[in-house]
Amino acid sequence: MTSKGLFHLEASLIHFRILASMGIRSCVVLYSFPKQRNKKALLGIAFGVFFGGVAILLLLGRLLVSIRMKGVISTNQRKNNGDINAGSFYSSSEKTLVVMCMPQGNGEEKKLKFSDILKATNNFDKENIIGCGGYGLVYKAELPDGYKLAIKKLHDEMCLMEREFRAEVDALSMTQHQNLVPLWGYCIQGNSRLLIYSYMENGSLDDWLHNRDDDISACFDWPIRLKIAQGASLGLSYIHEVCNPQIVHRDIKSSNILLDKEFKPYVADFGLTRLILSNKTHVTTELVGTMGYIPPEYGQAWVATLRGDIYSFGVVLLELLTGMRPLPVLSTSKELVPWVLEMRSEGKQVEVLDPTLRGTGYEEQMLKVLEVACKCVNHNQFLRPTIMDVVSCLASIDAEHKT
Repeated sequence: MTSKGLFHLEASLIHFRILASMGIRSCVVLYSFPKQRNKKALLGIAFGVFFGGVAILLLLGRLLVSIRMKGVISTNQRKNNGDINAGSFYSSSEKTLVVMCMPQGNGEEKKLKFSDILKATNNFDKENIIGCGGYGLVYKAELPDGYKLAIKKLHDEMCLMEREFRAEVDALSMTQHQNLVPLWGYCIQGNSRLLIYSYMENGSLDDWLHNRDDDISACFDWPIRLKIAQGASLGLSYIHEVCNPQIVHRDIKSSNILLDKEFKPYVADFGLTRLILSNKTHVTTELVGTMGYIPPEYGQAWVATLRGDIYSFGVVLLELLTGMRPLPVLSTSKELVPWVLEMRSEGKQVEVLDPTLRGTGYEEQMLKVLEVACKCVNHNQFLRPTIMDVVSCLASIDAEHKT
């Protein structure tokens, strides 16, 4: 290699080293500064996320506290409005007039204030509870003049309470019959709804059939039971046949048949009633009524009909005849309706009768009522009698003459 060639080689190496050196420096410039920027950006993002998260948590915490405080305040307000006590109601009860239409014998109406109701029930003391239903408690109230009332205080589940309140007021305000419990008045105080009835000295039919002592069974004889069946059928016939539109009770049962001091029956508790047009049915979205009294077709179609009330009344007739509950206390026992139908199919009708009624001379009458009851609880709703047929059959039985 010539000296000129060596010169060019050395010059090229020097140039490469220079470029390499510059390239290295360029790499330092190109990659060192972005790394620093990325670190700062990452730190900035991290700090932002951290403080943003803290801020969000603080906002959520404040929101939750606010919601909880509102819930507590709302609960306290409902409690203060819903629970009747002297401190919460006496301040405004003097101005709350109870709507009353109670005859006093001289044609005048008796006007009451809410404070009068509080005093008459001893501030709705539990000692004055005389009944308990699915939608409220019933209290005994005694006015200063000695007149007694039954006050039904509905529960404070606003939707159901308002629905029952309106149903009962609407139904009883358009019905006046000697065998339907009279609604004397009603009251709206805050979230409370009160319904005011006559006080029934002998409680309900359920009390006499299923909560009785052996000592009083003798006075609850067949003539009294037949009188109750006849009167209750008349009350039911009124809402089925006379009212326009017709009324489906939907909760006929022994505890909803009240008895005065003369054992005169009154059909009560119209909170589940529905008004229907002639030859129509009422479609419902819930299974209503009481187990043991609900007709079988209600479980197949959400329809309330007059024939459904007939089934329930048939169960009540079976209770009067047998003294047994519709549903057994012991799981090993059969339900009342299938048991009676089975015994009847085997020719053992007399054996289903209440032992306290056997041998009293009224067996033939009781067996006639048993036939009516079995027709009422027919599984085929279209084969059940109308309420007028039931009234006619029961009226034809003379309880004054023993067989």
